[in-house]
Amino acid sequence: MASTLDQILAGLASGQLTVEAASAQLEAVARANPLQRSAIIARVQTDVAAGRLPHPAARAALAAIDRAIRQVEADKTVAMGDSTLVDPDATSMRQPTAVSSPTAVHSATEVHSPTEVLPVERTVSMAQPLVAKTLVRPAPTEDDATEMRSAADKTLQTPSDTLRIEVTDADETRASATRAVDADETVRTQKQFPPTAARTLKADVDTQGLSPYAATLKYSSDKTEVISERLVQTLDEADEPRRGELKPGSIVKKRFVLEMLLGKGGMGLVFGAIDRRKEEAQDPNPRVALKVLNADFERHPQSFIALQREARKAQTLAHPNVVTVFDFDRDGETVYMTMELLKGRSLESIVREARGKGIKREIAMPIIRGIAEGLAYAHRKGIVHSDLKPGNVFIAEDGTAKILDFGIARAVPSSVTPENKDVFDAGSLGAYTEAYATDEMIDGVDPHPADDMYALGIIGYELLTGYHPYQRHGAPSARKLGIKPPPLKGLKLREAKALERCLSFDRKQRPKDAGEFLKLFRGVTMLQKMSLAAAVVLAIASGYFWYQNYLETSPAIPFAQLPAETQQQITAALQDGEKEWAFYKQGMTPAIEQSVTQYATAYALHPRNRDAVKGLRRAADEMLRLAGEDTEMRHSVANNLLESSEYFRKYQPVVDASR
Repeated sequence: MASTLDQILAGLASGQLTVEAASAQLEAVARANPLQRSAIIARVQTDVAAGRLPHPAARAALAAIDRAIRQVEADKTVAMGDSTLVDPDATSMRQPTAVSSPTAVHSATEVHSPTEVLPVERTVSMAQPLVAKTLVRPAPTEDDATEMRSAADKTLQTPSDTLRIEVTDADETRASATRAVDADETVRTQKQFPPTAARTLKADVDTQGLSPYAATLKYSSDKTEVISERLVQTLDEADEPRRGELKPGSIVKKRFVLEMLLGKGGMGLVFGAIDRRKEEAQDPNPRVALKVLNADFERHPQSFIALQREARKAQTLAHPNVVTVFDFDRDGETVYMTMELLKGRSLESIVREARGKGIKREIAMPIIRGIAEGLAYAHRKGIVHSDLKPGNVFIAEDGTAKILDFGIARAVPSSVTPENKDVFDAGSLGAYTEAYATDEMIDGVDPHPADDMYALGIIGYELLTGYHPYQRHGAPSARKLGIKPPPLKGLKLREAKALERCLSFDRKQRPKDAGEFLKLFRGVTMLQKMSLAAAVVLAIASGYFWYQNYLETSPAIPFAQLPAETQQQITAALQDGEKEWAFYKQGMTPAIEQSVTQYATAYALHPRNRDAVKGLRRAADEMLRLAGEDTEMRHSVANNLLESSEYFRKYQPVVDASR
């Protein structure tokens, strides 16, 4: 069914299928798969939210599904002589009435409660008109068409169509009273958003707030029911995890088994999870971190689209100081991201413990450099974090700094708490944490790499001194109060100057990006210049062989300058090569050949890539070792290696064994 549904919706979206033809096919699919109706409806809604399916086509599609469902339910009605037994799940039919407008209210018809059990005497004595009501399906009228359009409208509507903004005082706008755990949690106010694909059918609403297609049925109980509410209420909710019910043992997307809750905050919950797909592939490390994003997505569907694009950018950031993002998806109402599972602790906890005293320079410097390296890589690719703070940096067990949530804070509106004066600008999808935000960010100016430098300067200052340089004031307030942080002590002059430049309120005075900061921070002294010159002389004196070997292990084009798609392919091949090598070390001998294949792929995409060279050499040396002194076996192994990668034609052990 899934492939057929994909083809129909793709044809409808591209115009290859007319609305009438697609509706007929969807009606047939819904009739043939009545138990999958919720999945079909959800798929149409998803395509609308993603902008793949225009609203008129979606309305027609949902109306077709509704017709099919009503037909299936009508077929469940069983006739018994002149009487009728009504299926508890069946929907009673209404008699068409003449109307003069699309929003006309129809007269009530006799309806039995779905849960009512009718006595036999009462059932048998029912009059013929009731039989006509339940068994005869009138031909669709204009009113029925109106009702079907209403069903489509209602089904496409989401809770996001109404944005609730509570003004609690003159200076602060709140989205909810939800309190975040993190004192520096990124929080944003909410504004009215312009119409998008995800804000469904707003253009169809009249001045009374009623859609021109909103035909309703008024019953004697004075309750008004829109037909398509039944579509929403009968979704197979048991198959879709509810965010509030997620706990260890829950399964997301029929793939990720949640093991433990690792943390929570304004962004949502973070679980440690097992990836079943990795387990099936016998991956030695099947565990991932799964971040379940909070309920703001239900109120802001445009954020889902924005976050998907930001997550796609984050997936291109293959760097040791940036957490690896694997995927971004949703399962029912659960929106989640998967990323590498890290062991260590948040930088926020380190900063909190160091308040009032700071940490040692030899511990702080690698953290500052690591954050700067990760930012420099992102800045070269045109990506600005815009919400850098200790809570978005993780320190792994080996001391490596890992930057989290690139672009996520800009895409997710969240709640405001009194202690978190964080702002979300719906116009630019920008966000900030006030204690780490620049004047420009607070003023709504587009994010710039220099904004990340301001936050980096504050983080560095906090680590080294134990104090926030501006007493946790935002930049405008600190400037107004005339706060000037005491100079940094115990650092080299160039290190102190680089960090102090980052703390400037003026964007032009700060390093323009992390690359410039690193140059200032590291510096090049006269002694270093002399050492570099000596190294060049030594390289020349060492002879041609050393120089040739150096060239073989140094890429002609830096990895960072390669196209993003190529970088992803190289990274994937290297990761797969490492996995295959791990399988080999666990006793799966054939995996060593697969590791050679993966490293060879990476080398072909990026000649002289050092990681690829390292992997190829390691595998070749091991294969030759296994061949032992058997000349014929060594010759065969060497020839196979020569065919697998261009690199081996210059690797002397393989060349020698092939002769």
